[in-house]
Amino acid sequence: MSQEKNNKKKLLTYYLILGACILLIAAVTVTVVFAVRNNGNSFEIDNGGTTDDGNQDEDGDDEDDDDQPTDDVSSAYEFIAPVSVMDVINDYTFYYNKTLDCYHYHTGLDMAAEAGTEVVACVDGTVESINVGDLLDGTKVVLSHADGVKTSYYFIDAAEGLEVGDTVKRGDVIGTVAEPAGSEYKEGAHLHFEVSKNGETVDPNEYLDISEK
Repeated sequence: MSQEKNNKKKLLTYYLILGACILLIAAVTVTVVFAVRNNGNSFEIDNGGTTDDGNQDEDGDDEDDDDQPTDDVSSAYEFIAPVSVMDVINDYTFYYNKTLDCYHYHTGLDMAAEAGTEVVACVDGTVESINVGDLLDGTKVVLSHADGVKTSYYFIDAAEGLEVGDTVKRGDVIGTVAEPAGSEYKEGAHLHFEVSKNGETVDPNEYLDISEK
């Protein structure tokens, strides 16, 4: 009987040691994962050329280089409103389309504006496409920007001379609001504005500050 008890004690001791080792490995793994996440690098370009993972510029100096001229690159990343007055009549949400007489998800912002109101590029980019006179979307201009972002401007008249491949700066006029037409004509004259990132539509409110132009 004593031999059997000794064997049970040895087996129990073995399992206790094994369990402690497993717990130790799990604790080390969790610590490493959190350390890696906390130290992950996230880069965002700003006016000073710094990144949000440190306090130095690319040249290794302190981030305040008052005596060093810097290029203003903010226009490539900071959005402005596409029309002078941000009168949003339909948001990025599920809504009732009066023209089509149905409910569906509204994938952009509708901004009421008189026909002829100038429409400007929200951010620096390149003209990717100009679709003229679509029965549902009217004329649509699509601009491509940095980091897989695109902006689309529906129910407009494209600016004269605007061509695919043109480079546009933030604030450049790309067209004017057209007369009511297409799938939202019962809303009256307005700009339908969309933003997509990597091929998926996203809420334009994440990029626009409605209080600013």
